[in-house]
Amino acid sequence: MIGKNINLECNLCGSNNYEIVYKVATPENLTKPETGYKITEWNIEKPKKILKCNGCGLIFAEQDKNLRYYADKYITMVDKEYVKEEKGRRRASIKILEKIEKVKKGGKLLDIGCANGFFLDEARRRGWEVDGIEVSSWAVEYARKKLNLNVREGFIEKELFPDDFFDVIVMLDVLEHLPDPKSVLIEARRILKGDGILYISTPNISSLVSKILRAKWWGINKFHLYYFSKHTFEKMLDACGFKVKGYSPHIRIFSFNYWVSRIRAHSRLFYRIFDFISRIDSLGSKQLTVNFHDQIEAVIVKARKLDYLVKAMTVKEGKNINKSMKIFVVLPAFNAEKTLQKTVEDIPRNIIDKIILTDDNSSDKTVEIAENLGLEVLRHKRNMGYGANQKTCYKKALEEGADIVIMVHPDYQYDPTIIPSLIEPIQKGEADAVFGSRMLKGGAVEGGMPLWKRNINILLTAIENIVLGTYLTDYHSGFRAYSANLLRTVSFSLNSNKFIFDTEIIVQSLVHHFKIEEVPIKARYFEEASTIKLLAGIGYCFDIFKTMFKYVLHIKGVYRFRQFE
Repeated sequence: MIGKNINLECNLCGSNNYEIVYKVATPENLTKPETGYKITEWNIEKPKKILKCNGCGLIFAEQDKNLRYYADKYITMVDKEYVKEEKGRRRASIKILEKIEKVKKGGKLLDIGCANGFFLDEARRRGWEVDGIEVSSWAVEYARKKLNLNVREGFIEKELFPDDFFDVIVMLDVLEHLPDPKSVLIEARRILKGDGILYISTPNISSLVSKILRAKWWGINKFHLYYFSKHTFEKMLDACGFKVKGYSPHIRIFSFNYWVSRIRAHSRLFYRIFDFISRIDSLGSKQLTVNFHDQIEAVIVKARKLDYLVKAMTVKEGKNINKSMKIFVVLPAFNAEKTLQKTVEDIPRNIIDKIILTDDNSSDKTVEIAENLGLEVLRHKRNMGYGANQKTCYKKALEEGADIVIMVHPDYQYDPTIIPSLIEPIQKGEADAVFGSRMLKGGAVEGGMPLWKRNINILLTAIENIVLGTYLTDYHSGFRAYSANLLRTVSFSLNSNKFIFDTEIIVQSLVHHFKIEEVPIKARYFEEASTIKLLAGIGYCFDIFKTMFKYVLHIKGVYRFRQFE
């Protein structure tokens, strides 16, 4: 049966076109007068209809028209049976924390829907700084008074926590209860740090157990509003700026008596048999670990997608801008159509005299976009390389009378709004070049710089510092400001046309005793941004060692290189 209802929109894709997949007619022996919601309740009423979106495939229940109905049931929930299974719940919590700690070792942890706080208490014992949010007044009071936990009563709301606040956010059996899971995930992304972890567990509607039991599956009840498969789960995460890092097996650890009570909903005969067995030699109190493979449990990270980037820094007011100096921004561009406009929009135009873009024979719409933005555009007839691109940029800027030239990669990895901070040391005569460093103040970590890339950067920078006798933290930044005097003095035109150009110009600057300073920046790493390929990266490392060797030969007088003269 296919339907269309303008008042019923898919939470994932917004479509109002759906089909009915389950129309539940619950047998009388599985129903009872409704008294309230409990986590441990074994025969909760089923939803009247379960629908499937024809747009994206998301499965969801037809919700009660009065959404306050659900909130009231959660707020007034008292579930003493939940507390009786404390031992097993704590053991399961430890298993989950062990999985999380393989990725994130410690920090601030938020448990959304934390119930009585057993998970939070175990996390605190392991050194985590914990916060919790819970709707049930009874559960909140228990967590606060019995376990002395910091738990907020209510729902996750906007502005409850600051941006980039938590290292880990946990949502165990919560997502399926939310009337609007998409908005909650978006809020979770806002308050999660750039390198943070989201850990979610939710029933899997596409599991074998679900397909066999259909509407009788324990994952289906009136208080579960959304039913995810791995496919729709990943779609929802993608729509909210997340991606799955890895899935984990979901284990349930409860007493034998608890498992027996769950059987009752499906077979009276088996219930009587196992109930009898549970009375033998205190077997009922024994802990039993089970995995039905009917749950999605995943470690999730922020997707580095351009649409979800938030500016980390804003233009600082009150900077001493020397209006007598001509300030140019140069953009060495290659296939930058997806990120160019955002980069240009963040450049503080009130202090910039001109923006020059050199296109290295792009195959996309980089040139068209640049011209529409009113930039001065230079074009290479063939692809000449990153270094050659910079040479063209600098030559043109010097020809047009620039006093300070700022080089920014147009891939939106760097934040142009801090240009006032970048050029201030040059304006004051305190430096001849200033580099934006991703390594200062944790900018690389917060921006999502891959660990392998960060470690290689640190290693290469350390080697370069030892050889060159410097104390720089980031030799490989694509966000730099040079004085015109430096650019006119060094022979940058003799440098390589490849990526090693950036290191060569540093060596040239040091040979001529120019002063280099750094300012901290936050870099953004995301799928659409440009990145150096593996083979090119290996070649780049060899080029660095070659340049260091040439420098040593040059300063020792063994062999003089014209590019360093």
